[in-house]
Amino acid sequence: MIELLRQFMELCGNKSGKIKKSIFVGALDGMFESLPFTAVFYLFTRLKELHFQADALTKKDVLIISVIFLVGVIGRWICKYFVYNLQSVAGYEAAAETRCDIGDHLKKVSMGFFSSRSIGDTITTLTDDIHFMEQNASNILEKSINNVISVLTLTICMLFFDLRIGAAFIVGALISVAIISSQQKTSRVVVEKLKDNQMKTNNKVLEYLEGITVYKLFPNAGSAKNDMGKVFSEHSKHELSLEKNFIFGSFWFLAVERITASIIIFASAWLAMKGSLDIVKAAVLLVGAFALYKPLENLGTVMGMVRMMDISMKRIRETKNIPVMEGGNKNADRFDIALDHVSFSYDGDDAVISDVTLDIPAHKMTAIVGPSGCGKTTLTRLMARFWDVSSGTVRIGGVDVRDIQPETLYQYFSIVFQNVFLFNDTIENNIRFGKPDATHEEVVNAAKRACCHEFISQLENGYDTLAGENGSSLSGGEKQRIAMARAILKDAPIIILDEATSSVDPENEWMMVKAIDELVEGKTVIMIAHKMRTIMNADQIVVMENGRIHGTGTHDTLLEKDSIYRSFWDNRKNAASWKI
Repeated sequence: MIELLRQFMELCGNKSGKIKKSIFVGALDGMFESLPFTAVFYLFTRLKELHFQADALTKKDVLIISVIFLVGVIGRWICKYFVYNLQSVAGYEAAAETRCDIGDHLKKVSMGFFSSRSIGDTITTLTDDIHFMEQNASNILEKSINNVISVLTLTICMLFFDLRIGAAFIVGALISVAIISSQQKTSRVVVEKLKDNQMKTNNKVLEYLEGITVYKLFPNAGSAKNDMGKVFSEHSKHELSLEKNFIFGSFWFLAVERITASIIIFASAWLAMKGSLDIVKAAVLLVGAFALYKPLENLGTVMGMVRMMDISMKRIRETKNIPVMEGGNKNADRFDIALDHVSFSYDGDDAVISDVTLDIPAHKMTAIVGPSGCGKTTLTRLMARFWDVSSGTVRIGGVDVRDIQPETLYQYFSIVFQNVFLFNDTIENNIRFGKPDATHEEVVNAAKRACCHEFISQLENGYDTLAGENGSSLSGGEKQRIAMARAILKDAPIIILDEATSSVDPENEWMMVKAIDELVEGKTVIMIAHKMRTIMNADQIVVMENGRIHGTGTHDTLLEKDSIYRSFWDNRKNAASWKI
């Protein structure tokens, strides 16, 4: 418990102060909870002195008993008020801070992490695990300490009144602890399986929603539904297994508690009847036996949740400890790119890029062509250090990209992907993402240069129109032009265009070409394209095949010297002549 408390405080960061205060106040609450026990002891002591004549109690006696009760009740009320406020605020603030910290951390992680781990795993951590922590963690810790304090206080009182009765309670408590400990060990395996299944469930739901169109159109939708049913059924089994484990442990825990309380009650009465125990102490011990029920039951309930808290915290720590891409403090003062004997593999076995040496001049356009799967996109991602090379070096302005802080390096690049991602926010904010402090006039100017101002102005809410989830309210060409406007606004010195015009209609393509002309002026440009008219005027064309460079040169020189490029050109010309 102490180690779990330490880890939780570390996770809470600068919010741990409020958690510590709530735990301290919770401990005070446990002490106040024992005050009525003191009042009962005083009452019976006075009654014994007055030969159990209740009407002989003085006003002073009543006042003392009332004050003790009131201090206990009011003290607990005040403690609960502060505990709930501190826990609620600290829990939600710590959870929000943790989510932001993990978000910032993931931005620094290599893209290889996301290739090897499903998005559902990360979503489970950011939602289920952190939600469990914000709702329950501080409450679990506070209740654990509160109830431990209550039990310890009452145990000390019992030992003070009668060692035999106190010893009986301690034996019962030790047996209860052994039962809880055993339950914790068996529940750990079940909880871990449940958490793993939660990730599988999230992955399957995401897959189903992302592929809903395919599921509707193809007959295998039924089998996909069955797969989801199996995952949900397995999740249900793990939930039931966990509940059975808790029920079994709780049954024996409560049974021992009840038996111990019964023994204390019987022994107190029997010892009092034999005259070996003071009648007042016996009466107080009887009350104490019943008073022990609640904190012990609370401990049993809370300890069942401690294991889930431990697993959730472990998963959060693992996510926060994913290795990040470190960098040095160097900066580039020019923006030519040099790749020196670069090789790269996603899995450490099959090379996707093999011994590539290439110079990309600053302020010029370099086009990369080749068949699908030859490594074009991967090569551009290595330039921006989305991944680290397996061997070799990538330099910008003569500086190894690994010697530049990732945040600084990314400022050198604007990338327009084939599959554009837009946030479910206004069009203006999507464009402003390229420059967060941009004014409205700067956003509009960028939109005009990207040839999207006209269609944005025709929308009902103009620049305040919501783009929808991943730009669902816009056409593919409109999304591409907004991505262009975002890149223009960022005004980075290096531009990567990855099939930016491949899937747009002729009208949008013409607009895109105009936008590209605005975007690339005075920049270092790397363009991946299959449409020859887009790249034939490039200053340098790089031909790739199977992760290697087959040739470099201008359009005319490659037509003469490079068989792959010539074949590529002929195929595109023939395809362009097809008509329906």
